[in-house]
Amino acid sequence: GNPLEIIPKLARDLNVDEVAYNEVPGYYEYQQSEELKLSLRSKNIHAYTTSSLTLAHPDDLPNLQCSWESLTRPKEKKTKNGKSRKKSPQNKVNEVEDYYFDTKSKITDVSPSRFQGMPSIMGDFRRASRAAGPVRRLAGMPSESLIAKAFCGIESGEIPSLEDLILPLTSAPSGSILGLPSALISHIVQSSIDRNSEMQQQSLSDYEDHAMQHLEDFVTKYAALADRSLADVSENDSSKLSVNLALGVLSPRQIYHCVKSHQSKMEKTENQKGDINNYIRDCSWLISHMEMRDYFLFDSFRNGPKSYHTKPHKPKHLDVRPEEWLPFPQGLDAFNRWASGQTNLPLVDAGINELISTGYTSNRVRQNMASVLSKDLKLDWRLGAEWFQFCLSDHCVAANYGNWAYFSGVGGDPKNRHFRTISQAWRYDSEGKFVRKWNKKFDSLKLKDDYRHHSERYEVALRPWDF
Repeated sequence: GNPLEIIPKLARDLNVDEVAYNEVPGYYEYQQSEELKLSLRSKNIHAYTTSSLTLAHPDDLPNLQCSWESLTRPKEKKTKNGKSRKKSPQNKVNEVEDYYFDTKSKITDVSPSRFQGMPSIMGDFRRASRAAGPVRRLAGMPSESLIAKAFCGIESGEIPSLEDLILPLTSAPSGSILGLPSALISHIVQSSIDRNSEMQQQSLSDYEDHAMQHLEDFVTKYAALADRSLADVSENDSSKLSVNLALGVLSPRQIYHCVKSHQSKMEKTENQKGDINNYIRDCSWLISHMEMRDYFLFDSFRNGPKSYHTKPHKPKHLDVRPEEWLPFPQGLDAFNRWASGQTNLPLVDAGINELISTGYTSNRVRQNMASVLSKDLKLDWRLGAEWFQFCLSDHCVAANYGNWAYFSGVGGDPKNRHFRTISQAWRYDSEGKFVRKWNKKFDSLKLKDDYRHHSERYEVALRPWDF
């Protein structure tokens, strides 16, 4: 239902005078949050908000553009004539504790104007964010006195099924979603229902416990050895934490402190000093990924509705993009082939097939899929972003649209990335394992054993067909 109606009514029925919630990225979500605050205030109910979906807390980031700039290059400062000179490094700040609403009641500002000075380049943002302040310690559970007790008699209502939610879209006058065949849409919906049936049998507490156990297992057993650049990351070469992050089951700060905790234990381990540094370095990539994710989330807060424009950023690189994307009616056939895995580019088609069947595909494959749609087919990148939004089980509006803009050449990336998809397949799926697993065209293909070199056995699976 409409949260602007349901939440105030629920607060009144429970006889509470405070409502606390997380701010989430996305301009529609931001508008809903602002309207909810006004609605609650009109009923003399206080609204307290925070943000635990990001690694850095918004309150710990700079408020002024000059502060952002000084933190981006912390060892340099400008002289009167504009030249740079080295500056003494700042002292590190001790970690502060994240707060719950009973310790610091307030509204966390995530308005677009709050982040106007934020760097548009990811590397600059990451440097500034690290220098601005520490990652907060995890908070404990809120006091029981702050939690509403009188839930008895509150009607929860009927939770709509996925079929119920999709019906208004499929029954619209157009009769399709994004102009795609109804059979494809039905297949995706059924795949989602099948893979989520087991999860629905778990309680929320069991699901959170399972997520925490998965995080600790991955950090301690697999992270240091994971080859996350591969097309096929099914064998613990990816953390697969994205679903839990998107659903709010885990927070980036939990991941950060889990990594730091195990690094600290490894540092104390005796007789393995040569391996410890490698472990710490290799395991730290999880924290780096949380910083990259932060860039897209805060960029979404900053850009507001511009996040969904054709060109959210003015790219730092030489603008070599087509002035206009192909209009949708003209590019509909190409988009249909791309979205249904029929481009005849093996890596892209296999990625689409995996996405449709599982709601997931690796980061390497996602990047190639985005490059083909926006750079080769010259279609509006937002078509790809919307299709991913429909298919992904780990969908986050800021990370999805941000990554699509980034790799389509209209984000804050100073490089103009155009992937060579065939050579990418050869490099990151050299034996064709991923392509053969997810492309039905190879069901009847028998790889010969009489090639002169071992690698030649798999080259046939990576060739494009009439692209």
